[in-house]
Amino acid sequence: MFAAFLPCIGAGAAEGAPPAVSGDARSVYCPTPPSAFTLYAFAPELLAAWNTPLRDYEKKFIPPQYHDLPILGGWYGQGFIPDREMLLASGIKKAFYLSMSMHDHLPIEQTLTSLGMKVSTAQGGSMKDMAACFLTMGRLYNREQRGQSLAAYADATLNRVAAAMKDLPSERRTRVYVALEANGLASVCKDSERSEVLEAAGADSVHMCPPGAENAQLKVTFEQVMAYNPDVVLVFHPNLMRRIRTDPQWSALPAVQAGRVYFIPRGPFSWIERPATYMRLMGVQWLANLLHPDLYAVDIKAESRRFMKLFFNLDLSDAQINELFEPYGTF
Repeated sequence: MFAAFLPCIGAGAAEGAPPAVSGDARSVYCPTPPSAFTLYAFAPELLAAWNTPLRDYEKKFIPPQYHDLPILGGWYGQGFIPDREMLLASGIKKAFYLSMSMHDHLPIEQTLTSLGMKVSTAQGGSMKDMAACFLTMGRLYNREQRGQSLAAYADATLNRVAAAMKDLPSERRTRVYVALEANGLASVCKDSERSEVLEAAGADSVHMCPPGAENAQLKVTFEQVMAYNPDVVLVFHPNLMRRIRTDPQWSALPAVQAGRVYFIPRGPFSWIERPATYMRLMGVQWLANLLHPDLYAVDIKAESRRFMKLFFNLDLSDAQINELFEPYGTF
């Protein structure tokens, strides 16, 4: 477990963020988890509510004053929508929406506008959108230095990874199966928005999906996984990671037998997927270094420390950094 630590996140603590002004603190509702997580990293003092209760593993990185923010729901998975009466009763007049293809077809802006909220948006579906997103947020919330700091990190990161991978021959690209859910039998499709981190890091998802379903989370049979015979397995759920090497089915997979199975870090939010956020900026570096250390020879623990300080103003110990890469807790 993480040892106790004293994170410095708070109003005005993040680099480049001025202290909240009157009417500024806890004034913004975010209708989707990626929106809320992005505003939290950008300027946590602005966040008025969470969409769902924080999970225990998220709380490890989030100071107590943000644990008990109101839960106002939102648009996320399986048809969930917020309660209009709760939103009206909250009295919140501002909203920030991170525009993504998986949500843009929903009546999010229309609904919030009808409730009297002023809705601000920024594009955030791709890693490549993040620099512009942070600059937009800087202008929207009078925190331009903060926006510039995060945008500079996003640009520099993607440029470094792209330069490292630009001459990677196709035969060296790693064939990866991303095991989602507790049983591992759902995955991300090749050539989809959800496989963006893999492709940037010199890998390809082995899971092929029918046209029009690329961004869906489709079920997979274990027989399909065996037929795919991936070079590497990336595991999303900690329970599966803890048992995969002894599981009667999974232990028969050559990649598992060879020890080429890895847990996707998720502190404080997933580094790759579910939800896809700015955390992908750390995830793409982790994966590029994991799969192609000769091309992307970053000290991933040092880079993790730098990232956590910049985005969350956290000073993590060596033990805490090490545990980022372990399948701690439950989902």
